[in-house]
Amino acid sequence: MISPECATLPTLLLCGVSSIAGIVGMLARSAFLRRLGVWLAVAVFISQSLMLMLGFHKALPSGLSLGAYFQLFAWFVLLCGLIVWRKIKQETPLLFATPLCLMLFAMSMSFLDAAVPLPALLKAPFYALHIGALFLSLGLLAIAFFAALLFLFLEGRIKSKQRTQGFWQDMPAIALLDKTNALTVLTAFPLYTLGIMSGLLWAKPVFGSSMTGDPKEVMSIVIWLIFAVLFHNRLVNNWKGRKPARFVVLIFLLCLFSIVVVNTVMNTHHAFMRG
Repeated sequence: MISPECATLPTLLLCGVSSIAGIVGMLARSAFLRRLGVWLAVAVFISQSLMLMLGFHKALPSGLSLGAYFQLFAWFVLLCGLIVWRKIKQETPLLFATPLCLMLFAMSMSFLDAAVPLPALLKAPFYALHIGALFLSLGLLAIAFFAALLFLFLEGRIKSKQRTQGFWQDMPAIALLDKTNALTVLTAFPLYTLGIMSGLLWAKPVFGSSMTGDPKEVMSIVIWLIFAVLFHNRLVNNWKGRKPARFVVLIFLLCLFSIVVVNTVMNTHHAFMRG
């Protein structure tokens, strides 16, 4: 069996080369390096997909490692970057997604042997609905977050009548960034809802109640409500521009707070994520 350490290192190196090629390609305005970064990102995704199918993360009999969760999230982020790249025919979202994957893989290296104990009742359906739906939603939100930040920056330059020079000229048009924001939000919200609902469904047999007042539950519901406002106004009221971009930034930052702070500092049922 291929060990997590053996599989992670080459993927990490490949992801690093892809990130460097993409970033340098954007800064130097080199179409060749940008294309190289894109196709190396495709190679990273194929490599990691093969490793996941081979089941190399099953080396720990007590369950997945905390590092495996980081790598699974990285896989979903890269998947979302690839989907958006193919959908809008613009490589920038993928070139932003690849460095995020690099950071997640780098973080995973220290936790590949830290088993995450999982309640016995949370088996395959839990992973498929809860973890899968939430990670896919968060991957899309990561792409939307980068698109929103870039939109706000470029629109600010346009409104202040600053000249767009250098590699900024190669960035997507703000209309395309807004379209990317809309596409990712309208797809991510149903997935986030599915992830939350499946989590509440499986919480009852595990913890005795669907709603226990757990900080993670409260934070997730708060995020869902804000997300619902954005989804409704995007879909029904045709929100465009700065307001939905700011909402996306807020939602993604709240998701990061939930993952980084709630899961590691607060007293929560999801403390098992601490490894």
